[in-house]
Amino acid sequence: MKKVLSVFLTVLFIVSIFAATGTVRISAKKISGKKDLVYLTGDVYIEKEGDVSLTTEAATMTAKNGNWNHIETSGLTHVSFSSGDATSMNMVYDLDTSSGTLLHRVTAVFNSDTGERKIMIKNAEKLDFDLNRKEYKGESLPKNDKNFKPLEIQYKDELTANSLYFEYSESTGIILLEGEVYVDDVKNRRKIHATKLYYNTNDDSFEGENVSLEMTFEEDGK
Repeated sequence: MKKVLSVFLTVLFIVSIFAATGTVRISAKKISGKKDLVYLTGDVYIEKEGDVSLTTEAATMTAKNGNWNHIETSGLTHVSFSSGDATSMNMVYDLDTSSGTLLHRVTAVFNSDTGERKIMIKNAEKLDFDLNRKEYKGESLPKNDKNFKPLEIQYKDELTANSLYFEYSESTGIILLEGEVYVDDVKNRRKIHATKLYYNTNDDSFEGENVSLEMTFEEDGK
């Protein structure tokens, strides 16, 4: 048992470095680097308390003006933010601005301030996010790609949308959908098709291009 433990400790490195507003803890089977750059490979774990933690296969961290603020991952990446979590094959993240990009096979969930799921994104090829501003935008693979699937965006338990591109800003409450748009608006018992659609989650209003609408009405007494 002691022999196994000693071998493990020789291949796992744990390092603490300083970001602009706190300490970042990293661990990996192999760490190498120089003044402003660190390479991590094998069982990589990176954590900035109160902001983000992630696991991946390989990553680089770079410093600017002495602050370690830039992370890039390679390989399957699982990341937890203060307001949600995501999975992708690559990620670029700025610790100072709490913003970044998730790439390839992206699934992400972002929660409200009370911890309830607010928006879920599936099948994204690219997802840009800003956690401070609570703004997100993403796109699917091209339609001619053999692995193409339309984006799936779920807003609370109120609606599910499919499209090729989307934007969402929590400050405005508006979801922009573009490209073969389909919205199953469960809350309001309606289904919407469009080429482009602005959907306001605050008052359930919408405006779009080439819109077709199907509504379901309940009979009296039912």
